[in-house]
Amino acid sequence: MIETLPIGDHFSLVLQRTLRVPNDGGTYPLPPGLGAFPIYPRLHIPRAVSADFPEADYYVPMYQAEALWFRFELPRWLPHAVQIAAGGINVLTGEKLGDRLTADAQNYLCCPAQPWLDGIRTAPGVVSQFVAAPLGLGMTLEEQMAPGSAEGGVTVRVIPPKPGRFEKPEELEWSGAFYSRKKPQLGLGGGGRIAQKIYPDPHGLDTWDQARAREIRIQVLNSVDFAKLTGFAAPATPVTVDEYARHKLPWFRLYDEAEEDLGVTEALARLKTVANDDRSLAWLPVLGIKNT
Repeated sequence: MIETLPIGDHFSLVLQRTLRVPNDGGTYPLPPGLGAFPIYPRLHIPRAVSADFPEADYYVPMYQAEALWFRFELPRWLPHAVQIAAGGINVLTGEKLGDRLTADAQNYLCCPAQPWLDGIRTAPGVVSQFVAAPLGLGMTLEEQMAPGSAEGGVTVRVIPPKPGRFEKPEELEWSGAFYSRKKPQLGLGGGGRIAQKIYPDPHGLDTWDQARAREIRIQVLNSVDFAKLTGFAAPATPVTVDEYARHKLPWFRLYDEAEEDLGVTEALARLKTVANDDRSLAWLPVLGIKNT
């Protein structure tokens, strides 16, 4: 298990836990970082990969109460271009990821000027928070932008600058200090609105060495499916009811997937119920999670 994921020689990615901001039409400030998600390389999972789970380079367990944001770590003097796609859809443009950077409708982040990303860009100065959503209900980014797609997972592509474009200042010594596809179950969808600007690239498209791009694929699994895949329980989350209360955010019973529940009698198990017309992301269950 790791918490910092190196991609290339001078770039690392951290997936930060955070709270889910309300999906109520309001726009909220950047939520707190509550530690890093654990990242499990495929080769470190004894039973991976079974035919029932998506194939990926890395797996991340995520509870329903959590949201995530990406933190980028790299030297101040060595910018990189970064693309992020959910289910193969670029989170900045809503288009297929493709294999090229574009300047018109900039489809990449320029780091370290952009130190982090909290969600899908939906309006100027606003992103829709990254939250886990079940595939098959039309709530993930890919299902809405590319109907019929069921790729799932997150793709991160990192493009270094061309050699000689940036020189390491003589007074700096490199010390490791950084600037601060099968039957997928989960994809990333948009949650509440967060105020966040996406900065334009000040260096220009010709700066980036696209032939040396490095790409990794991450699959987010709910806690139940993670246990099925790996044979061990997902690590406990620091996100609690008390943490939500401290930040004055609402807690939904839907988030209690780890809580026990009573059994149901056979007679009542056959009861037909009225369909719920509320299909908002905040109230949709994640497949594979036992909901109260």
